[in-house]
Amino acid sequence: MKRPRDLFGHPIRATREDAIHAGIVEFLCMAAHPRLMWFHCPNGGLVKPSARIYFSRLGVFPGVADLVLVLPDKSVAFLEVKNADGRLSDAQRAFQARCAVLRLRYAVVRSISEAEEVLKEWGALRGTVASEPLDDNWETIGEAANRVVSRMGRMQKRVA
Repeated sequence: MKRPRDLFGHPIRATREDAIHAGIVEFLCMAAHPRLMWFHCPNGGLVKPSARIYFSRLGVFPGVADLVLVLPDKSVAFLEVKNADGRLSDAQRAFQARCAVLRLRYAVVRSISEAEEVLKEWGALRGTVASEPLDDNWETIGEAANRVVSRMGRMQKRVA
């Protein structure tokens, strides 16, 4: 398949995967539900074979999705980010199959807007989980972090 070309005849390249990933992270920082916890799992990377052995002993699992989410309903979901030309590796396909067997949510997204649709469907964005009121015993991550930090500060004052 021939790549599309711009006005000057240069091939148009797909957006880099890391740029899409960073855009999704930025979107999550702005629009995530207060009860959503998410993080990037940095399993990939070019490392020496000795480092690969070391990391595998520490629990690095090949094929794990780029973003791990604990949704407001306390279920786990995985988001794999690829660009328009990207393909899943064998390890990523095996991880996707394992998620299917365990009935865990897993999606491959190729743009920020595609990620937004999936995240809405999963109830991971503000205003998407209307069935649960926010005034129960839950607190936002920021409130919990402030509470822990202030408690640590009080403990340090007592010791000093």
